[in-house]
Amino acid sequence: MKVAIVGLPQSGKTTLFKALVGQEIPLSIEKENIADVKIFDPNIVLLSSVFKPKKTTFATMTFVDLPGIPSGIEQAKRRNEILSSIRQFDALITVVDNFSKDDVETDLKIFESDLILLDLDVVEKRLEKLKKEKLTPDKALEQKTLQKFKDALYNEVPLRNLDLTEEEKLSTKSFGLFTLKPTLFVININEEKIPKRSEIKENLRQKFNYKETEFAVIPVLLEEEISKLSNEDEKREFLNSYNLEKEAINEVLDLTIMNLLHLNVFYTVGEDEVRAWLFEEGLNAKKVAGKIHSDIERGFIAAEVISYEDFKSVNFSFKEAKVKGLLRIEGANYIVKNKEIVHFRFNV
Repeated sequence: MKVAIVGLPQSGKTTLFKALVGQEIPLSIEKENIADVKIFDPNIVLLSSVFKPKKTTFATMTFVDLPGIPSGIEQAKRRNEILSSIRQFDALITVVDNFSKDDVETDLKIFESDLILLDLDVVEKRLEKLKKEKLTPDKALEQKTLQKFKDALYNEVPLRNLDLTEEEKLSTKSFGLFTLKPTLFVININEEKIPKRSEIKENLRQKFNYKETEFAVIPVLLEEEISKLSNEDEKREFLNSYNLEKEAINEVLDLTIMNLLHLNVFYTVGEDEVRAWLFEEGLNAKKVAGKIHSDIERGFIAAEVISYEDFKSVNFSFKEAKVKGLLRIEGANYIVKNKEIVHFRFNV
């Protein structure tokens, strides 16, 4: 899974990227900045304190900071180049400047309108081609779906707001349409606006009430400064000085992973390694096994499963969990739930 961070120049997107990464890395203005961001999980910390493994591995997500999207007719070519690169990503984080100006709604509308026009161009061109082709059942479904897309785009509705079947999604997946992508708008505020965070967020939610769309109102520069602090007491003191309860950067990760990409986490534990793995919500045990290695999926026999909370309730004892019937044996079609500890049995 890859998430693009986009926005106008000087909106704070690279600062957000640095806050997410949490460490100093070489950065470019003209090229993409890429990093795998560790998803902090207190459950992994506690599991590691119990098993004392040789290695502890947090789940990660790939974030890519794209160059700032320039405005103006003279920058149209460069603008389209940057926007076209968005097609490869699974979700978007769009950073909007609300620290040097107040009118974020206009910027949001302009950004969405630009993407809608680009999607409309792709959809119309493909529909024209389909008119000249013999319609197989697959192409007929594609044509019907694209016509639905065209109607929505003409009404300035982003495609992620539509109710689509899995077949409709699959028939148009190859186009990488921009407004189909789940989107998190990060509203970058200054210190003075921190008390108004909830109000700003609620207003935007009401005016841009689209599906697969989230808002986070964050003082991005402050978050980047917090990310540089390694001492927890220093972090707490810094947050308190601005009347902040916790780091807002975790909200970006939670909204992106849980709400937009619909990902869950499972854990594998042992003396060698304690590790968190991300997987798509609704996957069965055999498919989840493939997140570790394709051989485990191919040779899947069964999965030993226990929820994190159940495991914690028996003081992280597998023996006690078996006695109480909390450790279960599940088959290939079992739908793995969020925050379960799983051990896969397989034979290759």
